[in-house]
Amino acid sequence: MIKAAFFDIDWTLYDHKAKRYVPSGIEAIKKLKKNGVKVYICSARPYNSMDLFGIFDLGIDWDGYIASAGAISVTNGKTVRKMLMKEEDTLAIIKKMKELGRTAEIVTPLERFLIAPTDEYVDSYHYVYTYQVPEVRDYKGEECTGMLLFLPEELDEEVHSVAPHLEWYRFHESGVDISYGIHEKGAAIQSIMDYLGLKKEETISFGDDTQDISMKKATGTFVCMGNGKDEVKAVADYVTDRIENDGLEKALKHFKLIK
Repeated sequence: MIKAAFFDIDWTLYDHKAKRYVPSGIEAIKKLKKNGVKVYICSARPYNSMDLFGIFDLGIDWDGYIASAGAISVTNGKTVRKMLMKEEDTLAIIKKMKELGRTAEIVTPLERFLIAPTDEYVDSYHYVYTYQVPEVRDYKGEECTGMLLFLPEELDEEVHSVAPHLEWYRFHESGVDISYGIHEKGAAIQSIMDYLGLKKEETISFGDDTQDISMKKATGTFVCMGNGKDEVKAVADYVTDRIENDGLEKALKHFKLIK
């Protein structure tokens, strides 16, 4: 019996081509919740980005969320996992980025802010992603789960050399995520399962991108959307239809979790 389900947002719940949350998927999750299954968001987005993106305004009574690709996990209002960068590393990266005339986003457990005004690299990033530009302000030692650097690839080595022990993940021509330690959605899911006393076979997860592969390790069943990447489909327990073809709803019906 499935007791908890974990859902990625981008290209799983939200169709970026149509620029909307797919109604059939949202209604399916509501039915799942009504059937007694706990439902969780499991996103690479930080909490503030998820909030501004409207994930908490869909009429779904979420039982919790995983944010920043696994740095933060919350269930029943309690934070059960929190991975933070060291303040000296955050300050070192900020100093280097400002020397280069570039900006970066500081991500805290609940907020985000830029260390300098937007530029052409932020604009390039915004063109691909629905990016809600946060305010610009100084870093004052806030808890930092990670940073989003806006810079061209040719500057990677110079910036990374300031703190080479940090995890470095370039996922866009203008965007790099950095963190202290590897953020994994699967590990964050496990923290919630441990807290609730759930068994692996009592959980299911849904995703589409490579960051979602770790969800497969943690949950009993991992579903890849039909629009997902080939390497994700290759490890999935089940590949459903594409997001725009009601893939999420179809998967939940396939596993007889909703009617």
